[in-house]
Amino acid sequence: MQLAQQPLVPGVERDAAAQELLEGVSSLIRAVRCIEHRHLTGGDGGLRRSDASVLKVLMKDGEQRGGEIAGKLGVDASVVSRQLTALEADGLVSRRPDPADARVGLVSLSAEGKARLEAMYSAYTRQLRTALADLDDDAMTAAAATMQRVAVAITEANKLVRQSPKTGE
Repeated sequence: MQLAQQPLVPGVERDAAAQELLEGVSSLIRAVRCIEHRHLTGGDGGLRRSDASVLKVLMKDGEQRGGEIAGKLGVDASVVSRQLTALEADGLVSRRPDPADARVGLVSLSAEGKARLEAMYSAYTRQLRTALADLDDDAMTAAAATMQRVAVAITEANKLVRQSPKTGE
């Protein structure tokens, strides 16, 4: 993909490689959202993207407090609290009092939540394999490693920007 050599904003120097990466990431995000939309809004009362994110944290890291989930997702604890109430009502998570602090609860993924999340990701994987049939496992692994490096670098840069004091410029 070759972008025009004109800057996107007049007067702002163009960095072709960075712009190519930005366009590639944007295209990838749009493509993934199309897949998610198809699977998350399926006829079986599919999961919302935000609910799938909560379930994925629980599957990966096990039982934990709602505040820990919120921290991992980068959202306010009140947002996760509302999600957990809905997920519990749907039978996808369960809560129990925290033995170390009765004021808070521990949340775990239910068998139904695990099954729904696994089914969703299994469908994603099949669709991805079909779409990328011309790539072997090594190429897919290399692409994944590069995407992870980019994601970590952007996340770290964003943390630094948020931590730096504003200069008033």
